[in-house]
Amino acid sequence: MSRLVTGEKKVFPGDRLGIIEEYMPGSDVYEDKDGYLRSSVTGIALYDSIKKVVNIKPVTRKYHILKPGDIVEGVVTYMNDDLAFIKIYWVEDRRLTKTVDALGILHISQTSQSFVESMYDVVRLNDIVRAKILGGRGVYQLTIKEPQLGVIYAKCVYCGAPLVYDSGRLVCSSCGEVNKRKASINYILVKH
Repeated sequence: MSRLVTGEKKVFPGDRLGIIEEYMPGSDVYEDKDGYLRSSVTGIALYDSIKKVVNIKPVTRKYHILKPGDIVEGVVTYMNDDLAFIKIYWVEDRRLTKTVDALGILHISQTSQSFVESMYDVVRLNDIVRAKILGGRGVYQLTIKEPQLGVIYAKCVYCGAPLVYDSGRLVCSSCGEVNKRKASINYILVKH
């Protein structure tokens, strides 16, 4: 029988749980491009030290049918030059009562009113994004064209420190580098 150890600390989407050399990703856990294991939902981390697997026990798991116009929040789990896959974990009007477990796809054509060359100029892996549902069922099409939509929390691609919103740009709080993103006007960390 395996020994199961539960973490005391709640984890949020994108939180680092360990490295691939230590554990295999289990339920609601994914591996990023650097080999780190990260949570895709809000919950409690469960580490199985015998099977070497880490799972997340979601705070709640409620499946909802999302409708066009719903404002959602999620974490970017995969991307290429044209698409970003976003693990949706809540709907704005239900934030305090229920989480959501759904997948959204953001196409580059739904990121800005003007031409965008690459999705890497808009979002990056593990960014927290606020988006609007355009349609779909099971896998939802998303848009971030409106000013209140876009990246609401991100970390620097150069040093990993949190980015701060400063006059429409995202600037690293540690190294000072400007990072390209389509930032929401509701970005969480604002420079004073």
